[in-house]
Amino acid sequence: MPSTRLADNPLGFRHGRRTLMLLGLTVLIVCVNIVAAAEKGAYFGCYQRDRFARLELTTENRDECVDKCENYFYRYAVLSGSRCSCTNTIQTRIVEDRECDLKCGKQPDANCGGVNAQAVYETGIDVAGPVRNLRIDGEQKEDGIAIRWDLPADDGIMIDEFEIVAEVKRTYASFRIYPVRWSVHNVSTGFELSNLQPGTEYNITVISVSAKGPGGRISILGSTEIGRPDPEPEEPIILRRFESTILIQIPRATNNNGPVNYYRVVVHYVNSELIQQIDESQLNTFQQSKENKVPYYIAAELEMKDDESLLFTVGDGREYRSYFNPPITARTHVHISIGVVSILDHVVKVRYATTTHEQHQYPDHHHVNLKTVEIERNEALITVLTTACVMFGLVLMAAIILYVYLHFKTPAANTRPFGDHHELTLQGPILEVENNGYMPDIYEQRGFEAELRDIIDGMEASKNHARKFLSLDINRVLGSGKYGDILLGSLQRQEQEMPAQVHVITDDMESIDQIAFLNEFRRLTALAEHANVILFYGVCVTPDWCYLLFEQMQTTLKQTLLNARLPINANSVKFSSVSEEIVVNILCLVCDGMQFLADNNVVSKKLCARTVYVNTKFEVKVSAFGPPLYAEDTNSAIAIARWHAPEVIKFQNHSTKSDVWSFGLLIWECCCLGATPYGTTTTENLFAAIRAGQKPERPNFMYEDLYQLCLNCWDLDASDRPSFDDLRRYLRQTLPMLRYLLSFERKQNVQLPPYLPHLEAASG
Repeated sequence: MPSTRLADNPLGFRHGRRTLMLLGLTVLIVCVNIVAAAEKGAYFGCYQRDRFARLELTTENRDECVDKCENYFYRYAVLSGSRCSCTNTIQTRIVEDRECDLKCGKQPDANCGGVNAQAVYETGIDVAGPVRNLRIDGEQKEDGIAIRWDLPADDGIMIDEFEIVAEVKRTYASFRIYPVRWSVHNVSTGFELSNLQPGTEYNITVISVSAKGPGGRISILGSTEIGRPDPEPEEPIILRRFESTILIQIPRATNNNGPVNYYRVVVHYVNSELIQQIDESQLNTFQQSKENKVPYYIAAELEMKDDESLLFTVGDGREYRSYFNPPITARTHVHISIGVVSILDHVVKVRYATTTHEQHQYPDHHHVNLKTVEIERNEALITVLTTACVMFGLVLMAAIILYVYLHFKTPAANTRPFGDHHELTLQGPILEVENNGYMPDIYEQRGFEAELRDIIDGMEASKNHARKFLSLDINRVLGSGKYGDILLGSLQRQEQEMPAQVHVITDDMESIDQIAFLNEFRRLTALAEHANVILFYGVCVTPDWCYLLFEQMQTTLKQTLLNARLPINANSVKFSSVSEEIVVNILCLVCDGMQFLADNNVVSKKLCARTVYVNTKFEVKVSAFGPPLYAEDTNSAIAIARWHAPEVIKFQNHSTKSDVWSFGLLIWECCCLGATPYGTTTTENLFAAIRAGQKPERPNFMYEDLYQLCLNCWDLDASDRPSFDDLRRYLRQTLPMLRYLLSFERKQNVQLPPYLPHLEAASG
């Protein structure tokens, strides 16, 4: 058979092997030629001359023409004599190479086309070109810049997306602002950059991204409008008061949202001990305030040079930048406030310091009134004081004699043993008493039910639901607190069945709890709707029961985090099924909700991962009323004290700043995917451990910047903790730089802190 003869013939075998080698060499040469053809300056071919191509420059140098077209992100450089043009597509037919017989005058080894032909060269460009006509769109905003552009030419490389980068060029902020990045669709021609720092100039770059990576880029400078000065300026230091003037020291102010141009001095006449805060809309010159019968006015507008503070005499009768500084009325209670004036591009923003009585408590402050001094020198007053001193001395002497007499008449058996004494201290948590939880006369006269009825009657009719629209599952108790139990239910509204948390208000509350409930309920009914706060559906009142109805979300953040933990043997490069970006974005949304509550004077008192709710779309909502619900996995009450600030554990002193402490623990809890804070400490020993400086340890996958944010929240001095506005601003600015915050990559030394349900459960 032929196959047998071929196998027996060694010459035939060698001939076949030589054929394969030649074929492989040919393929290799073709591949090399293809790669070479894609290199910059490589000759692409000779084509019929295009007499309508746009002239880019006149040159007799091939490399100069190629460089020009490369800079414009064109794929081909076309030479026809001394005429250089650029293109992405060749519109004419190919001709014989011999027709491109003109040598380039300044580069004889290269051809520059022919009489009726043009030589085409590769530029090496394989990425998309830049957008065209990048411009700022619309007016300035405090925290955003809108831009627009025209798309690149249609015949270029296909664009996958546009990447937008904003880098700070100039700012008034005292903190570091990281570059921010966005990705937008490849057909977009505009975008609004959000969450930017006020009063800041940004270098904005739009980059065309194709399959081969980033390509052409174009930049433009854009600025945000200055914002309201931040932080609030300090109160002035009252150095000395005379009869009609007050000497003050104005500390230098900082402003992260713009320049500090002037300092306004505001005089405020205060009635007795009640401080009426300044209404900026009514603040005006002395003459205008006098006509409008407003008790405060602008006395001066001052500039501060390079000094750290400025001395100024209030009431000296002079004029400062069109503001008259009249003498101070004698023997009156006056507060001085300082306003920071920021001006840029004809925009003016002002912020005033909050005045308190503390500005009078400095050691060098003296109320000196000349008329009072004269009265003190009056002989009649001296006589009265002398008589009073003598009478006080006689009374004191009589008291000493009486004490000695009673001491010796008292039997020794009644003497208290030396060792029988106790330090006056708090040995544990005390009962929570609201600051406004006293019993007013009106409440004693009308009673709890009448006050509750007034609140309900003041609500919108749409929030008062009939009992027939409410269904209760009495076997599903979700939680319990001092105001009553929480059941699972559903509310029929607009032909929809909506799951609901139903707070059943108990009728046997203590009086102090009734007052606390009424206060919380009033604040709740005054709240507007917010995307990151559990929605209050309203009330359902029957002759026997009062139900408060709230939105029921799918699951808690705690359960979402625990479900995101991937086992060690999972085939994944990360140990979490939820990305770092989602976790940090959840924290940003929690901040939004908590800032809304803080703006409305609502304190959560229970912020932790179990009181934050999420759904499958990662929409986030915080709870603003009632106790924490039972744990989903153990169905037991939660020891919420584990997330409380030390001043709450010891004194039940709840505030927005104590919520900030809890938020610091929530950051740690989210980054550790539901781990238990203070996992080595029982709830009973928490206060002592915190006072001793114990804090949740930083896991190695949580980086220093984010952990430092937690430490700032855990400052023992509540006044030094950041605000929720500061926290959300920092988190949003660092969101595009996640590699500096958090990494869920599975590494050799990564170990998640444990979730310990027995420590999170309330005892007995």
